[in-house]
Amino acid sequence: MNLICHGGLVGFGIIALLGSVNATAAEPLLDLSCQRTVVSRSATNMPPYSFLDDKQQLTGYRIEFMQQLFGRLGCKLEILTDSPWKRALMLLESGEIDVLMNASKSADREAYAWFSKPYEDEKVAVFVAAAQRDQLKIKQLADISKQGYSVGIIRGNFYGSQVSALLEQQSFRKFVVEAIDKPSLYQFALRGRVQLYLDYFPNGLLALRDEKLEQQIVRYPMPPITIGQVHFMLSKKSVSAEFVRRLDLALTDMQRDGSLRKLQHKYGLMPE
Repeated sequence: MNLICHGGLVGFGIIALLGSVNATAAEPLLDLSCQRTVVSRSATNMPPYSFLDDKQQLTGYRIEFMQQLFGRLGCKLEILTDSPWKRALMLLESGEIDVLMNASKSADREAYAWFSKPYEDEKVAVFVAAAQRDQLKIKQLADISKQGYSVGIIRGNFYGSQVSALLEQQSFRKFVVEAIDKPSLYQFALRGRVQLYLDYFPNGLLALRDEKLEQQIVRYPMPPITIGQVHFMLSKKSVSAEFVRRLDLALTDMQRDGSLRKLQHKYGLMPE
């Protein structure tokens, strides 16, 4: 499955996999024949999940996962790049994107999207500047406001129902500092603007390693919190229910035959 840099679709760059046919909301629903190219979206700066290699080709765990999964369905695949997550959700709702990976299920999203069977747990952990690690006293998230600690989050991210409920409380909300991205969170922690921040696990650890910050920022020794499971999210405007059923069967096959586990090992996402 060769990766080819392509021209723009709906104003964003595209990495094309297994073909170059553009998909739009006006084209037919994807069904059993997979008669047109499947359009997805990915970031390019999230190793080991999705990143550009030395040849500027998009690769990573999630990219190979999608390649193998849709390859089993006989589908061609195109991936939009540099499309912010919120924009990608809008494009999926309109049918300009067919599928998004690593999505949480929610009632509002189910109004316009199908969801595959879950394939991974989603977890959140607390991260702190290394110098702060032994000074903080937290056993649960509610302790953050009780201790008066400032906490960083990324604006627009979903950290689970427990965090969402806390964010509704002014007694907790007043200690929250919002960042636009991970680099901003790192700077907040290192400069003391926040005493801790929330990030996904193990993604957050891997991102720190990639930025060579794993000695300066560490995970606080509180067990990661499972906040749900992640799915493939597919547009109801461009994908049929039958196609989702076939996708689930292919996903089950990847789990049963060890293909998914091999990918996780390859990218260091689980112990051997």
